[in-house]
Parts: sequence; structure tokens; C-alpha cells
Amino acid sequence: MDISSTPFTLHHKKPYLDKPTYTNKPISSFTPVNNVANVIHSMDFRNPDKCIQTYTLLLKNCRKSHNPQLGLQLHGHMVVSGVDFCDFLSSQLLEFYCKFLFVHDARKLFNGMSERNVFSWTSVIGLYCEVGDYVETVKLFWLMVDEGVRPDRFVFPKVFKACAQLKDYKAGRDVYDYMMSIGFEGNNAVKRAFLDMFIKCGRMDIARRLFEEMRSNDVIMWNMMVSGYVLKRDFERALRYVENMRVNDVIPDRVTWNTILSGYAQVGQFKEAAKYFSEMGGFGGLEPNVVSWTALITGNLQNGNPSHALNIFRKMMTSGVKPNSTTISSVISACANLSSERHGKEIHGYCIKMEELDSNLVVNNSLVDFYSKCQKLGDGAKKHFNRITQKDLVSWNSILAACAIKGSRNDALKFLNDMESQGVSPDIITWNGLITGFTQYGDGNTALEFFAKMCQLRISPNTTTISGVLAACAQTKNLRLGKAIHTYAIRNEVEMGTGVGSALIAMYSGCDDLEASYAVFDGLPTKDVVIWNSIIAASGKSGFGVGALDLLREMKLSNVQPDSVTMISTLTVCSKLAALRQGREIHQYIIRHGLDSSNFVCNALIDMYGKCGSINKSRQVFELLVAQRRDVVSWNVMIAAYGMHGFGKDALNLFRRMTAQERLKPNHVTFTNLLSACSHSGLTDEGRSYFNMMKQEYGIEPDMEQYACMVDLIARSGNLSDTLEFIERMPFEPNAAIWGSLLGASRIHLNIEMAEHAAKYLFELEPGSSGNYILLANIYSTLGKWEDAARIRCLMKERGVTKAPGCSWIEVGRKVYSFIVGDTSHPFMDQVSAKMESLYSKIKEKGYVPDTKFVLQNMEESEKEMVLCGHSEKLALAFGLISTSASSSTPLRIIKNLRVCGDCHSAIKYISVVEKREIIMRDNYRFHHFVDGVCSCGDYW
Repeated sequence: MDISSTPFTLHHKKPYLDKPTYTNKPISSFTPVNNVANVIHSMDFRNPDKCIQTYTLLLKNCRKSHNPQLGLQLHGHMVVSGVDFCDFLSSQLLEFYCKFLFVHDARKLFNGMSERNVFSWTSVIGLYCEVGDYVETVKLFWLMVDEGVRPDRFVFPKVFKACAQLKDYKAGRDVYDYMMSIGFEGNNAVKRAFLDMFIKCGRMDIARRLFEEMRSNDVIMWNMMVSGYVLKRDFERALRYVENMRVNDVIPDRVTWNTILSGYAQVGQFKEAAKYFSEMGGFGGLEPNVVSWTALITGNLQNGNPSHALNIFRKMMTSGVKPNSTTISSVISACANLSSERHGKEIHGYCIKMEELDSNLVVNNSLVDFYSKCQKLGDGAKKHFNRITQKDLVSWNSILAACAIKGSRNDALKFLNDMESQGVSPDIITWNGLITGFTQYGDGNTALEFFAKMCQLRISPNTTTISGVLAACAQTKNLRLGKAIHTYAIRNEVEMGTGVGSALIAMYSGCDDLEASYAVFDGLPTKDVVIWNSIIAASGKSGFGVGALDLLREMKLSNVQPDSVTMISTLTVCSKLAALRQGREIHQYIIRHGLDSSNFVCNALIDMYGKCGSINKSRQVFELLVAQRRDVVSWNVMIAAYGMHGFGKDALNLFRRMTAQERLKPNHVTFTNLLSACSHSGLTDEGRSYFNMMKQEYGIEPDMEQYACMVDLIARSGNLSDTLEFIERMPFEPNAAIWGSLLGASRIHLNIEMAEHAAKYLFELEPGSSGNYILLANIYSTLGKWEDAARIRCLMKERGVTKAPGCSWIEVGRKVYSFIVGDTSHPFMDQVSAKMESLYSKIKEKGYVPDTKFVLQNMEESEKEMVLCGHSEKLALAFGLISTSASSSTPLRIIKNLRVCGDCHSAIKYISVVEKREIIMRDNYRFHHFVDGVCSCGDYW
């Protein structure tokens, strides 16, 4: 070993014994590093015992001063000076290596020792336990026994800990049986260790028997039993042990009550948790400490209540309890879940002021995760990651996951290379973070690319990996790979539990094979709430909404309790179907079962009522969300609902309240919804102002969605030339949504040149979309260019593009009735036709004139009028009128799969007058509220 670089440089060219001899002077128990050279210079190497004592004391000082480099140099000095490595000095040197976790050197020294006593075995067993090599820990224990060395009270706790971590009940039982066979009872530390081992291995039956045999009055062991039952969610037995503590003259302490309230909080039983939290002072005058507060915060976070978690944190700070790293980590996670950048930065600022938090690795890793979830990769996550001086594997995994969530493939590759160059090897969590992160971003191809890299390194996937890859297959519609993964899981006997089972259901439905999803669902041995949620979501996303609602009923009959995720999926289905009655029933279920505490559920309710035409109920649910619980998503959904209903002014007022009063920062979705509301309501100037505000006031760079809204806004106002100039100035190539907006506006303003220009791009970008062909053909027909219209329809036929027929739905008496344009086979058609004749007579007297230009066939005017009578929305409306009481105050709600035509829009305005009924219609673009001859759209749609 080169000792020339030691802090105490030695310049001896002759053997040490040729130097003048000095008396070995006694040294203090702690010798400063800069005095070590003087001590070595004063050593008498002719007195081996004194030299060994000196080296031993110096090694102890190295351990105390946490100076591993000095200890390594001392070892080198011993080798060079020829000191006899007796058992005592070897054991001291071994203890030094074990202290600083030098596994290779310690094991090499240990294997070379001629005599290994109990102290040597204890050191090396403790080392392997410390570094987490629990298999080797147990193995060394039995080697120790085989060599005839009797373990002592320091060895058994380490071995029991290893068995507990391995969850190896049999190995732990063997160690316990050996301990009993040699008559070793051990002290409280040993008893706690084997009791903890049986508890963590899930054998509460053995733990209970041993505990009762011990008749211990050790409060720590009593708390372990309480904790064991809490972990099994057996609160009744846990509380029984608390009562028995008093009977046995053991006073429950703060740990006891924190264990109980933490257990209740983890399972979402906050009423019980709050009870023990508030009454803690009555149990021996104890006050809730940081652990108590953190338990409530973490419990709310784990159960999907991040807003509640933040509220509890505020109360904690007000009460003067100082948070620890676990508290801060949980609160930062709550801010990340809420995308509350402002609150997260406030907590970050608090950490900077508190040095112990600012330097804490757990806190710093949480901050990296927070900034990544707030979409702040460059100036947030990466910047904070670079500030971490001692990065661990979690740090690297956090920044890689941040890159993946943001969809930054190049950054992910760079960090992955940097990580490996610094000697940190990626683990399964690394790859899972990359795969699931890119999948969440929507980049399934990159997720599969990293999966391929992982396979090249021969790292076996776990259930998380398989679930992530299946999700990527669904995104990329890679059914072939998805089936291969399914086969791999079967061949390797991967448990078809919740994660893999639900991922398979989602993969097959995402690849348009809903039948295979049902086959997976039917073949699963057990179906928990997650599996049911997966098949319900798959049905809804595949357009089988009625089937999804039927599954909800089956789920309840199967005694599986729906949760908040179930409610969100089924509310989404109700939104698509405009099934208001079913939505209301689900809302009642949510209230009865206390599921309305989740922001996700409440936001889904706001959205459902808005899309089902009940805008007032939507606003009511929004206002019932207390200010502290309303997140950015809540405001976004409410703004979108107002926009869809044509209430642009209300949407703008809500935005001002959100930013000025609530001081919430809007995001991309906020501005998309706001600009869409302006477009629906013809608020062109306001829309331009908010578009400029995005970047100027909030630093948000507009993306394609905001540009599409602006194109729609400008084009609908009739400024088609300005619209084209706006498109040409865009910083990226326009997509189908941009050209689609221009084509739609060209239809309104009958600008054939602009329509043809937009259609040219759309036919290339979306060759299979029938709507684009129909719009252009309709413009030709309206202008009387029948040959051009026929040419477009022939083009559709050549390309195999089919048009969905106009269809409308209306819900009457707990049943949904559908009507197709021109359908004469409907069972109620005679009554419907009679009602239509009566309505036409009445509304013509009020001034209605059929607008036959919306009949896009070349025929006589009288025939065109007959065609107009057969439009599906009119048929559905007539049926609704004959099926409900004329005096009913309940609005008639109609859904149409296509945009309502101008003639139907005009006719329904007149019908709302003569029938004195409110009529709400949702077409494929927006809502129309017809009341007393006026529509909420202001004839601007």
C-alpha cells in the first residue's frame, strides 16, 4: 500500500528497528489526526504488546472520528512495519473494516484469520446484515455454529432481523429452535428480535403464543404486538392488547397510540384516526407529536386526499410541531399530486431555511419528483438534482422517471449514461420508472425501446414491468407484442393478480379486442375491485358504455364494493352517453358511501353533470367543494362545462375568480378550455387577449391545442383570410385539428376556395375520416354544385370511407330510445309522425319557414321538406313530447352524434315556444339550450 500520500507523511528509508528507540508513551483515548504521525514516530517496535495496544487505540480513534482513509493507511503501516497480526489486532482491524462497510476487505481478512472468536463472527455477521445481504447473514450464522462458536446476545438479533427482512419464516424458526436447544433465553433485545421476526413473517399466531409465555412488561414488546395486528388490519385485537397493557401494569405510550391512529389513517378510516389523535392527551397526558401528525398526512395522501393532507400540515405548523423529513416528503408528494407548484415552492423555501431538511436526501429526492410532476424538468427537477451532492440510486431513479414523465427521451438517455459512468447500476426500479413514465406521457414506442434495453441486459421483468409494457402495447396497438408478453407471463407462472390482470384487460381493449379483455376477465381466479374497474373502463373506452353500466350492477351483486376509481369510470360513461339518470344514481351512491371526499370523484361529477346538460347542478357540485379542496382540475372542468354550453361570459368570470381571488396558476388545459369557450360564444377579442396572456403573464408557451382553438375562434368570426395568415405564422406544422377548424368555418361562411384548401390537407392527414368529405360535399351541395358533391362522394366510395348515419337519443322513463335519420321502421313512428305534423302546423303559424338548403340532394322543394321532417333530432324530440306530460318542468334532453343542422336548430327554437318546454340538445360539438324561442348559442355554432 502506498503510504506517501498519508496526512502524516513518513520518510523512512531504513528499517524501523534501525531508528533510535523511544519509550511507548501512553496516548489519550482520542488522538487528533494531526498527532498520529508523532505517535507512530514514538512507537517502540521492540515491544510488540505496546505496539498492538497503540495500533488498536488508533484504529478505535479512526472509527470514532469517521476517518476510513486513515485506518486504511494504518493497516498499510502495520504491513510495512512487520507487526504480528495476532487474533486481538486482527479482530480490531476487522471491526474497523466492518464499521465502514468495506465488505470485500473485511471478508478477505476474516477468511484469513486463524482463530475466529465470537467477536469476529459478530462483526462480519453484522456487516452483511447492515449492507442488506440477508441471505449471507443467515449463512454465516450457521457456519459459526458449525465451527463450534456459541452465538451471544449480539448475534441473534442480527440473524432474526435478516430472517424478518427475507420474510423467511422457516429460516427464522430454525434459528429460534437452535437458540432454545442451547438453553439461551437472551435479554429483551433478543426477545424483541425474534418476536419482530415472527410478526413480519406474518405468523401472529406464533408471536402471540411466545409473547404470552414471556409475560413481559416491556412496553416495546407490547407495542410490537399492537403494531402486528394493526398491520393485519385487525384493529379489534390491537385495541384489546392496548387494554391488556393497563391490566398488566404497562402504561401505553405515545408509540402505542401513534400505531393505532396510523393504522386507521392508512386504510382511510379517518374518523377513528382523528378520535385517537384528538384524545391522545387523555391517555396519560400525551400530546400528538410529529409522528402523529405525519401519520394523518401520509394516510390522507395514500387514500387520494392530497388537499386534506396539506390542510393537516398547515394545522401542524400552526400548532408549533416541527416537521421531519418524512413529513416534508409526504407534503411535497401531496403538492405534486395536486400540481400545486406554488405550495410546493413554499415548502421548498421552508426546507432551505432548515439546514437539516435542505441537506436531507429523502427530501431532496422528493423535490426532484415534485418538480417533474409539475412539468418542470429543466428549471426544476434537473436543477435540483444537480444540487444533490451525495446522489443515491433513488436520486438517479427520480430524475430518470422525471425525464420519462416529461417525455424527454434524449435527457433520459444522457442521465442513464451518466449514472452508469459514475458506477451506479440501474435496477429494476430504474427500468420500471422509464417504462411506466413514458407510457404515462403517451410515448409507448419509447417505453418499449427502454424495455428492449432492459432485456438486452438480461434483467428479468417483474409484475410492474409487465404491466407497464402491456400499457405501452395498448398505446401503440402492438397486439403481437402484447400477446407475447401474455404468453411469457403464463409460461413463467407470473401471478395473474391485480396488476398484470388489469393490464392485460386494458391492453386487449386498447388493441380493439374487447372480446379478449372479457376472456381475460372471466379467466381470472379472483376479481378484486381493481379488476372490476379495469373491465368497466375497458368497456367504456371501447364505446360499450351500456355494458359498462351493466358491469357496475354485476360488481355490486358479486359483493365487491365499488371505490372512487369505479365511480370515476362509470361517471365518464354517463358523460359520454348523457345518461343523467344513471349519473344521479351514482352520485347518490357516492354520497351514501362517503366517496365524495376525493377531488377526483368530485371533478368527475362536475364533468358528468356538465356533459349531461345539467349545468346548474355542475356548478352546485363545484361550489360545494370548499376552497381548500378545489384544485386546478376543478376549475378547468367547470370552465370547460360553461364553454360547451355556450356560456362564455360565465367561463371568463370563473377564470378571473380562479386567478385573482384563489390565486391559482392556470395551465395549458385552462387556456384550452377558456379559448374554446370564447370560440363557442363568439368572443373573438377576448380570445385573442387570453391567447396573448398565456405567454406574457404566465410564461406558458402555447401548443397545438391552443393554436387550434384560436384558428376556430378567428375562422368562425368570418375572417378566413386572417385565419390562413395565422396558420402560416404558427411555429409548427398545422395538424388535422387546425385544418378541420378552417373547413368547418368555411362551411358556415360558404367559402368554397378556403374549404378546398383545407380539405386538400385533411384528405392527406385523415384519409379515413368521413366528416371531412361530408363537409366539403355539403358545401358543394349548398351552393348547387351537385357534380362536385357527387365527385367527393365517389372519392369516399373509392377509398372505402363510410359515413355514420345521423342518430339521436332521448331518455324517457328510465330507458334510452334511439332514432336514425329517415327511419320509418321505428315502433312508435306513427305517433311520432302525427306529432311532427301537428308541430309543423303550429310553428309555421309562428313564422317558421323550412330551410331546404340543408337538404343536400337534388330534388323538388316539397320532397326536401319531407326529408327535413325525418332528421333524427326532430324524431327524438317528437317522441319525447308525446311520452312526457305537457305540464312537466323537466327539460327534454337529446343527444345527436352529428352537428345539428340549421333547419333543425331553427325548428326547435319555435317548438320550445309552442310547447312551452325547455329543450337541451348535445350534438358532437356543443350544447344548445332552447328556452322560449332562444338558444344559448346565440345562433353561433
